[in-house]
Amino acid sequence: MKLPFKINRTRVSFVFFLIALNNFAQLSLVSNQNIDFSTAITTVSSGNWSNPAIWSNGQIPSASTDVIINDGHTVYIDIQGAVSQQIVDLCKNLQVKKTATLDMGHNTPNFAKDLRINGSILCNGTFSSGRNQPSGSGDGSIYLYNSRIYLNLTQDETFVSGSGFFNPKSLSISSNFENKNLTIDLYNIIINENFAIKSDNRVNVTISHYAYLRIKGILGLTGSDYQFSSPTAKSDLIIHGIVVTNDVSLFTKNTSIGESSSLTISSQGSLYTQKINKGILDKKTEAAGFSLFINPGGLLRLGQGVDFDNLSSANPNFLLINNGEVRKHYSETMSTKAQITATLDQFDPNKGANVPQIKDVFGASHISGWYNFTDRPYLLEGLDVYKEFGATSLKTTLTSINGNMESAYHFNHTWPNFNSLKEVAQHEYVDSLFKRSHIKKHTFWTTTKNQSFYKNGPDFNHENYLDQEQQFYELTKHLLETYGSLDKTFTYQNWEGDWMLRGQGVLWEDNPSLIPDDIEWLTEGMARLFRARQRGTERARNEFIGATAKVFYAIEFNKLWMLKNGSRITMMENNTPSVLGNVIPSTRIDLSSWSAYDGGWFDTNNPLGHAMWKGLEIARYFTNETGDLGAVFPVQIGEFGINENPPYYQGISNPTGITNRYARYIGVALGLGIPNFYLWNLYGNDKAGPNGFTWEKDTQYDTNFLYQYLVGKWIKEPDGTWGVAASFLMEQWASTLSSEINIALKNQIKLFPNPAKSFIQFKGLKDNNKISFFDMNGRILKSLPYSNNDIININDFKSGTYIVKIQDSYNAIVFKKLIIN
Repeated sequence: MKLPFKINRTRVSFVFFLIALNNFAQLSLVSNQNIDFSTAITTVSSGNWSNPAIWSNGQIPSASTDVIINDGHTVYIDIQGAVSQQIVDLCKNLQVKKTATLDMGHNTPNFAKDLRINGSILCNGTFSSGRNQPSGSGDGSIYLYNSRIYLNLTQDETFVSGSGFFNPKSLSISSNFENKNLTIDLYNIIINENFAIKSDNRVNVTISHYAYLRIKGILGLTGSDYQFSSPTAKSDLIIHGIVVTNDVSLFTKNTSIGESSSLTISSQGSLYTQKINKGILDKKTEAAGFSLFINPGGLLRLGQGVDFDNLSSANPNFLLINNGEVRKHYSETMSTKAQITATLDQFDPNKGANVPQIKDVFGASHISGWYNFTDRPYLLEGLDVYKEFGATSLKTTLTSINGNMESAYHFNHTWPNFNSLKEVAQHEYVDSLFKRSHIKKHTFWTTTKNQSFYKNGPDFNHENYLDQEQQFYELTKHLLETYGSLDKTFTYQNWEGDWMLRGQGVLWEDNPSLIPDDIEWLTEGMARLFRARQRGTERARNEFIGATAKVFYAIEFNKLWMLKNGSRITMMENNTPSVLGNVIPSTRIDLSSWSAYDGGWFDTNNPLGHAMWKGLEIARYFTNETGDLGAVFPVQIGEFGINENPPYYQGISNPTGITNRYARYIGVALGLGIPNFYLWNLYGNDKAGPNGFTWEKDTQYDTNFLYQYLVGKWIKEPDGTWGVAASFLMEQWASTLSSEINIALKNQIKLFPNPAKSFIQFKGLKDNNKISFFDMNGRILKSLPYSNNDIININDFKSGTYIVKIQDSYNAIVFKKLIIN
């Protein structure tokens, strides 16, 4: 039966535009299998599948024909069974090229359109129901219904492969021959209903490392659910990639000994399911047996309320061997109030904890800012200041978007335009940044030109996704070739992903009508973007296994908690689409990153620090970490800050309220073992007015003006003093401040008496030293030269605690805490 042909002329024109635009060298595909298409017929134009004129041999393909849909062609499969569920043979091996589209949807209600492919699928383009870009409401779907694909394994090795997009209604796998193998290594597969292996002859299915499957129905190895499972079916499935499913069937109805089925989750493989066996976990496995193997590094993530322990209870034919992780829902594993409080107390400096190690965890961003102090190029000036600050982790930006490096580092330098991320990294000032020995961990916002294409969804712009992989591969390769011998960590991340997803400041949680109709396509497009970047990063670093330097990839989200009817809940509990709940689980990454301004709240049941702790535990639940970061909690605080400028306090008493908060956040960071906690910002950037005023880059503003309108998220204040948070952190790492400090000098210097009343002296200092006194707000009070045996009068200081900075003639720096009674 033939169906009316529908084609979107705009889409075809756009495809031809891409062909002309994207002629760059491309990293070879991991998933481009060596499938023989030497005798294939090809399309010569767009049109209906049943039209002989579109095929190179002038004939409609048969069950034994190999087929190639050529670049720039859109073909509609207008054939279907005479009755519902009648399977129609489409072809043998099928290839959809990069800018080709193969549509298989239909508009017949209560009808199952079933198509069979008798070989491999190599999809570098789009093979789906059919979709346009929506111009208004709706998700752009051309047809009301999708088709089911039956994959018949006729060869020893069959592949579902490629870098494009494959979206059937369901995928059913079987073979008429024993022990046939199927490898699925297509980068992007979404299945509207079930993925079912249902074969009376054993088939072995492998989902490869870079494959992604989103299954909206059931993942089954002997059929879909118990009702439709075959009592003679048997299969083995190994997951190396990422599988997200609504349900998974972990049983067999087969009673024949030796005809068992098995599911294996291998290292870095991930299976995320909301249910098992449709929530009926007392479905017992029959005598053939069913085995679930979770290998080291493998992850089985369970949705809320899945009673996994009941699965193996009184089920003797079900075998579980777990050497990896079964991760239960965060609501079932969250640390208690008492546990969190005890850990925060253990690391709280205000309760006597000694925590100098935080200089390797707490850092700040150096991105933009509205003031400077020297005639040095702004990026380099900040690095000099940061050395004095003493933290070893720094966040900067690395972007090829025209004008963005200029915007971020606008004083005393004009930046050129860049074509790629690698070009930015090769700039002399960025090279200087990476060579700085006092910075051990570099995190940077990493953005390419025209990255917003992902908003069109995962089924468009295949060349652009490959370009993302290519650029992150080339950048990573450059970093490891150039700095691989250094003791450095480089981490890429996006900026605040939920604003990327929604638009800056758009509050879907407050107004669900703002959520677009094509939200699933939007989140899947973003996930595909991040998978491409991680893939490029991994592929490059796999070429430098012996490098000392490490390169990682992170996804940042910024919407987790919300206030609803007086209570705090998560975006997931509110059913609000979010990067954490809807994007990150569909990726494999080294770590996730939380811009945690929504994590600073507290109430009676969640004292100070608890919301941030719980948010990090929730984020870890959703993160498919590679494990390459080591035994580190795979979530960082990518951005956080508290207003320190008095006109913009947020109900906090300064400075005690601010330092008390950071004391608890130190407990969060050290208690969980997160890798980084970044404060915003080295120089103040967030502004609150004046109304109608346009702030201009590369402009020197009066200090009083800056204090009037900047909210005070800063490490270094406009007057050159250290901010409250900076001073508090510097106090904690005190004498370990500079990475170039003379250790022998540090040990020999003694400040006495301490506590003091009217004077102090130093033992162990020679001549030509500089002594500076700071209050606990980081403001400098006095600075003077010091020689051996000098006595310093401190009668003009009030009782309290101060920081004394000692700098010798070699610029070695030591900090001491001084108490004056």
